[in-house]
Amino acid sequence: MLEKKKLLTAAASIAIATTMAASVNAKVTLMADEPSGWSFSVDGNVNAFYVYSTGEDALTSSATTTYGVQRTSKSDVARIQTGLLPSKFGFGVSGPASNGITLRGYFGLYPQIQNAGTKTARGAQIDMREIYAAASGDFGELLFGRTLSLFQRNAIVQDMTLFGVGATGNNVANGGTTLGRIGFGYVYPDFNAGIRYTTPALGAASLSVGLFDPSKIVVGTNSAASANTTFSTTPTPRFEAELNIDLSNISAGSNLAISGIYQEAEGGGGDVEAEGIHVGGTLAAGPYALTAHYYNGECLGSTVQLDVDAISSNGVCRDADGYYAQVTYNYGDGKVGLSYGESNLDQAGSDASTAFSETDSQSMYTLGVYHNLAPEWLAVAEWSTAENDWHGKASGESEAESTILSVGMFYLW
Repeated sequence: MLEKKKLLTAAASIAIATTMAASVNAKVTLMADEPSGWSFSVDGNVNAFYVYSTGEDALTSSATTTYGVQRTSKSDVARIQTGLLPSKFGFGVSGPASNGITLRGYFGLYPQIQNAGTKTARGAQIDMREIYAAASGDFGELLFGRTLSLFQRNAIVQDMTLFGVGATGNNVANGGTTLGRIGFGYVYPDFNAGIRYTTPALGAASLSVGLFDPSKIVVGTNSAASANTTFSTTPTPRFEAELNIDLSNISAGSNLAISGIYQEAEGGGGDVEAEGIHVGGTLAAGPYALTAHYYNGECLGSTVQLDVDAISSNGVCRDADGYYAQVTYNYGDGKVGLSYGESNLDQAGSDASTAFSETDSQSMYTLGVYHNLAPEWLAVAEWSTAENDWHGKASGESEAESTILSVGMFYLW
């Protein structure tokens, strides 16, 4: 029997929350055998956006060879593509309780709709983001497999551009998702292999701790970085943790989250330590909600964590910090929001003495409208303006700027 049931945003798991909308999320239970306790369900979305980005870039001739990865558009570009979220088809299964323990599993496929800037392609990109199982009971929950990491996951889940486009990067031949606010207020937690434990409720709080497949820590992905030091030997896992405090006793929909990360890596005759702390959450008051997140750390990088621009060419960790603030107003069938955020990366080691240098700051304003045309049909319109600045610019050069306009929709089930 087909049974559809709405999932409340506040109660949805973080793994599912990466594809949830405030009031349109649902899943379909295909089979539910009540006597045995087994059930099988599917959930997912299809989304598409018209995205127009225009860039003003004084660094066009040198940005990708001297200053590292470009996070803003360098020219006028029109695309039809998915937004920050890919499309999705997910399968869930849960079994009967045995000795007070309930097991569940999840498998998610996350494809794009666009080719990588070419007419002729035989299939779009598929991202295998989630494959995990979890055992839960009075002891809490033990989850093992691949899903969203803990450090800064609350920042991306609460970002309104999760259901939009945000920044596009250099979007000419992008075959993947857009950036949203990734790199413009937080560094991307990404989906990783790990084993995590979440406590049962500790009053209004819960604590999640996890061991994750460790990452190499490198200086960058541009041509100047190819001969530089890479720390790719990882004798221990990466450690991440998150404390989530439910503040619904103050106002419904409010929370506070604190998360941290630590990992060691060896290479080039030495070792480095990546570490970071994040704090943020949402305070709701009637139809209004204020969301703010802040992070600080070493060897984190500017946009994705650890493995792009985290260290200098001679192997010294760069200090990183950033934040975003967001105000939204719910008007019944949707919400409108305004946000600003930035990510900053300091010079370290040999950065100031070499021609090669990395990102200084990335900042973005976003205005968005997210409207439910029907319970499972979400329409989105966004306007963003993004800036990308680098250390060590030549005299007369300025930061890169781009404006991004997007209109699109989701069908969610």
